[in-house]
Amino acid sequence: MRTEQKVKKYFEESFSSDLKAGLITAVVALPLAIAFAIASGVEPVMGLYTAIIAGMLISTFGGSRYSVSGPTGAMTVIVLSTVNGHGVEGLLLAGFLAGVFQILFGIFRLGKVVKYIPLPVISGFTSGIGIIILIGQLSNVFGLVLPAREHVWETIYDVFTGIDMMNILALSMFAGTIILMLLLPKVLSNIRYLKNVPASIITLVLSVILTYRFDLEIPIVGEIPSTIPQIHMLDMNIGLMYAVLPAAFTIALLGTIESLLCAVVCDAMTNTKHNSNKELIGQGIANVILPFFAGIPATAAIARSAVNIREGAKTRMSGVIHALVLFGILIFFGPIAQYIPKAYLAGILVLVSIKMVNVDEIRTTMNISKMDTFVLLTTLALTVLTDLVFAIQAGMFLSIILLFIRLTNIIEVQSMESYDPSEGINATILADPYLKDNVAVYTINGPFFFGAMAVFENKVDEHIHMSKPHIIIRMRYVPFIDTTGIERLKSFIITRKGTGEKVYLTTVQPEVMRSISSDAVLNKLIQDKDVTIFKSTQEALGYLQKRDGNR
Repeated sequence: MRTEQKVKKYFEESFSSDLKAGLITAVVALPLAIAFAIASGVEPVMGLYTAIIAGMLISTFGGSRYSVSGPTGAMTVIVLSTVNGHGVEGLLLAGFLAGVFQILFGIFRLGKVVKYIPLPVISGFTSGIGIIILIGQLSNVFGLVLPAREHVWETIYDVFTGIDMMNILALSMFAGTIILMLLLPKVLSNIRYLKNVPASIITLVLSVILTYRFDLEIPIVGEIPSTIPQIHMLDMNIGLMYAVLPAAFTIALLGTIESLLCAVVCDAMTNTKHNSNKELIGQGIANVILPFFAGIPATAAIARSAVNIREGAKTRMSGVIHALVLFGILIFFGPIAQYIPKAYLAGILVLVSIKMVNVDEIRTTMNISKMDTFVLLTTLALTVLTDLVFAIQAGMFLSIILLFIRLTNIIEVQSMESYDPSEGINATILADPYLKDNVAVYTINGPFFFGAMAVFENKVDEHIHMSKPHIIIRMRYVPFIDTTGIERLKSFIITRKGTGEKVYLTTVQPEVMRSISSDAVLNKLIQDKDVTIFKSTQEALGYLQKRDGNR
């Protein structure tokens, strides 16, 4: 189909739906972009620049048709931490590097790897961020003009010591925002022409009108320049680059998780399928370009994407339209946006932060596993009390340790005495006096890796206590063996050789056999007949019977 025909078909079938979806999504995104920028410790206009540029680029180059991107609540904490530690220039450089990381993630097809991050780590991390956002908004809730702080205890202390300066009007505006946001959706759903209007829009309009009309003495957003983003060259200082590298990687990882999670949610809502690696490349392209226009790190936003879908988006053009509408608002309505009360934004962010604490996930984890609960609560506590980089590193480390513990508990060494003596291998052994007196058979169940070595040593000491010249080790249920397992197996064979005993390996899985074959010492032991490998245990028993018959 020619380009002209495609364009004509699009305008006939999808444009009106995309226009409506993009318009509504932009109006929803406006206060959020400003709120997240302020919560991140940067100028409000930087949030708008981010929503415009990221919304356009990621909708164009990303792998999810319906995802809408921009500044998000999950990013605010790491952005604020980076700003406090390295300044705005450090943040812009970290965002650039994060984009490079995301592009590399996509190129090396790591999109599906993210799903292997344990849920307790993600849940604890996300819940911790929600708590930090909530605490960070206390100053706006009470109408206090306080500096953004990196640590929650500093914020709590500042609010506590300044509470006597509380602004009742700001607190009332916050409470009214919360009440309207909770009650309006139900009210609007019963009004034919207003049922598709987001509650946040009506609340925003009311708060701005009240603030402007009655000249309320409460903290407001302040002046928003009605200008297009100007090119800003980054400070490519090697020292600064090295300093922000951990933050950049955390931004990339967090953005990757949130973007792919958003894409999955969009797939579920629309019965479509996203391209995870293309989505990462799209996210990376946006985050590489954003810093050159004073934009902060962006990621896909689940709430805005859901609005986009709910309002009838048909193609990825709805995300582009959303960005163009935001650009128009910036150029023509910037002077009005400056009257948005910070207490209203606090109400929006508090509701966002509460939703980030997934009580159902936490309750389910606590009911299922004490170890997972420990990982979740530890990650949550570290996220709130330390910094995000350390928290996610510690959470992943704890998950890996617990995985090793679980794998270690899986391994088991069983003697044939635990099986039915009248069937299979036992029947063959017990029917032959030579086999009965000279052959011991053991089964290894589970991965043969370094974390399981202590268990294996104990099982060997427990079971292999009799001196029989032929030891058969069944390895059908060993899915993999690592370097430590190879070394332990060699040691076991050599030790048995020294006592005049012979080891036979049976039913070795192909992956394990490749590992064994790649070791020079084991190959030498196999060539010297110090260890023999058989396809089945019955084949090994038949070999020993023939050997006895030839004596």
